[in-house]
Amino acid sequence: MSTTRLGKLFVGAIVACLVAAPPLLAQNKTVKEKELKTVLRKIEKLKQSIDVKEDSKSQYIKQLKSIEGKIGKLNQEIRSIGKKITVKKKELTTLRETRLEHQRKLSQETDYLAEQVYAAFTLGRQEKVKLLFSQQDPQSLQRSLVYYQYFSNARVDLINDVQHNIDKILETEQLIQQARKDLEQSQQALNQQKKELKQDLGKRKSIIASLDKQLKQQGGSLSRLEGEAKQLQELIKSIEEIFVDAPESEISQRAFAELKGKLAWPVKGKLRRLFGRNKPLSNLRWQGVMIEAPEGQHVQAIFHGRIAFADWLRGMGNLIIIDHGNSYLSLYGHNEALFKTAGEWVEAGEVIGSIGSSGGQKNPGLYFEIRRKGKPQNPTNWCKSSNSFASG
Repeated sequence: MSTTRLGKLFVGAIVACLVAAPPLLAQNKTVKEKELKTVLRKIEKLKQSIDVKEDSKSQYIKQLKSIEGKIGKLNQEIRSIGKKITVKKKELTTLRETRLEHQRKLSQETDYLAEQVYAAFTLGRQEKVKLLFSQQDPQSLQRSLVYYQYFSNARVDLINDVQHNIDKILETEQLIQQARKDLEQSQQALNQQKKELKQDLGKRKSIIASLDKQLKQQGGSLSRLEGEAKQLQELIKSIEEIFVDAPESEISQRAFAELKGKLAWPVKGKLRRLFGRNKPLSNLRWQGVMIEAPEGQHVQAIFHGRIAFADWLRGMGNLIIIDHGNSYLSLYGHNEALFKTAGEWVEAGEVIGSIGSSGGQKNPGLYFEIRRKGKPQNPTNWCKSSNSFASG
């Protein structure tokens, strides 16, 4: 077979591959979308099964879940309104500066116009006619007429500029009034949300007190801890089973294991070395760490992955679990609010929630775990030593 014929066959094969590629890519995309929908349905069923189990628990647990969910939403709305108010205040400041600039220009232009009007008045009403009969020589007369035309045109332009700045001032004034109105409405909404939040925080405090009293009366602290640990373990096991079938990310990422000791902490704060220690009044061990941080501070994903769970869980409050592939999971508990939902992809450093005290905690902070094949890993061995350590 000749070289020319081989070349033609080679080119033909490449063209055939290129023609076939789009349908193949579309087919792969459709398959992945179906797989993702299947995974999301499984996660939803898992959440429903957890809710059914919760229904059989203490009424205070259900009340706590409900009130903390509401508190999380209120805090999100308060921050959102706060951002709008900040934007509106900046907008109002800019508009006021714009108005001052137009007023300054108008003042200058009206002064110039007054001078020109006075000059025109001193020449009389028929200044151009006077020039024509001024008995000047033709060349001087021609120059005077040109100067007069320039003077007249400049006066018209100045009048137009004055009118333009007056219009701009009136327009800016309307915008200022609207911005003030929007600002007042946002401030009223903010005050209302804060009032509701204060009431709900009072209800939450009462629910936690009732729950603690019930546990003391029934001597159920240990059984509660054991029940919460068992539920979390079952949840993790179910997630691992579900995510075996989950479609992989199309973006090539470094393996989670390669970054051991180099990962950033999910939040800056004081770290309590709890991992491996016994929990109070039990033989159960801490499987993660608690990071003390201000309420509302952003919580960030430590690595690329897919949100496997984002919901309220007894003992953990508002919990997010991220699947990082290769049987690695990271858990973020006691969030005030969750900003992601199950099935979403996230990148390292992306905001996924905010610091809170959900799950019945008395102080704000983040409970953080890393797991491999369901087994807890010491987070301090995986993350950089950038956080300060608290005693205990």
